[in-house]
Amino acid sequence: MTSNLPNPDIQSAWRELQQVTVLQPGGHARKVTVEGVPAFALDHGGSARVVLHDGAPATKSAGWGGRTYMYSYIGVPLGDELPDEIRPSGRDAERFDDQELFTAMETAVPRSPASPPAHAPISWDMVQLSDTEKEAAVKSVLREFDHLDHYWHSADGSTGPLARGLRDPLVEVNGQWPHTRVDVSFTHPHYPAGRLRRSIQVYDTAGRIRPATYASIHLMEDLDTMAPPSTEHARNGVQHI
Repeated sequence: MTSNLPNPDIQSAWRELQQVTVLQPGGHARKVTVEGVPAFALDHGGSARVVLHDGAPATKSAGWGGRTYMYSYIGVPLGDELPDEIRPSGRDAERFDDQELFTAMETAVPRSPASPPAHAPISWDMVQLSDTEKEAAVKSVLREFDHLDHYWHSADGSTGPLARGLRDPLVEVNGQWPHTRVDVSFTHPHYPAGRLRRSIQVYDTAGRIRPATYASIHLMEDLDTMAPPSTEHARNGVQHI
């Protein structure tokens, strides 16, 4: 998502009116005017809302010379019918911080039972997704890993990779729905003789879209704050992490 966001130093760009296309149930597409930059759509089964970026992100200097960005969000209820305009100034709008947003998203996605039965009494009913929805799901994961070798931007215009030592990234889409995955591989000092790889499943076993929000940041944290698995289990020069 970061590659499509406005310049974080231009506050006004985060408040501009823009036209977005909303794909409604039944496959009908409709244009809606939105004040601000959309981030997510959440649907709790009767309480759908659009989550917008609440202005430009706050910035903080990082120890390695770059900047980190801290985003805040505001949710706008949609009501029973999709409005012609979505604005964050309504009285029902509510602000989110990152943790509140994660909590809202966790309650909005399907969950597996804590103790699933050994033999399911019925088989999965696969959801019906259009080609447009499938394409959008794949693109949303790909956007998470845009420009991994130039992910961070410093004030002097220089760039840095997502994580220290990450080089030569390769992002590939493999498999057909519902088994589509995005494979992200790269070279890294942890495994000089080969490549590290992370695979992101785009759909669950019923064919539903699995959000990959902040998947790139999770990868960075795994590389920077915890030891990747031993490379003794690498196969054909690739170690999965």
